[in-house]
Amino acid sequence: MVFLLIALVGLLSGIVGALIGLGGGVILVPAMLFLGTSFVFFPELPPQQIVGLSVVMMIFTGLSSTLSYMKVKTVDYRRRADFLRWQRTGNHHWCFCQ
Repeated sequence: MVFLLIALVGLLSGIVGALIGLGGGVILVPAMLFLGTSFVFFPELPPQQIVGLSVVMMIFTGLSSTLSYMKVKTVDYRRRADFLRWQRTGNHHWCFCQ
């Protein structure tokens, strides 16, 4: 029952967030906190785990967007390679400069 409620809140927040133009987490986190504290559907979920649920939702949103852009061939792979090279260089220098 609780899993279905969480899935329904996630689905509705994603739909409403897409229609309004906000991120789904803007709607998901307050809705989950409200349901958890007011109606005691899932009192064992602390706010940190609810925010983590929102982050997991963002991972799947980003993955689906990336796959759809790759499908219509609008991904610039050369710039992606340049970005990754500079990112690794920056990470390497950051590790040894601290």
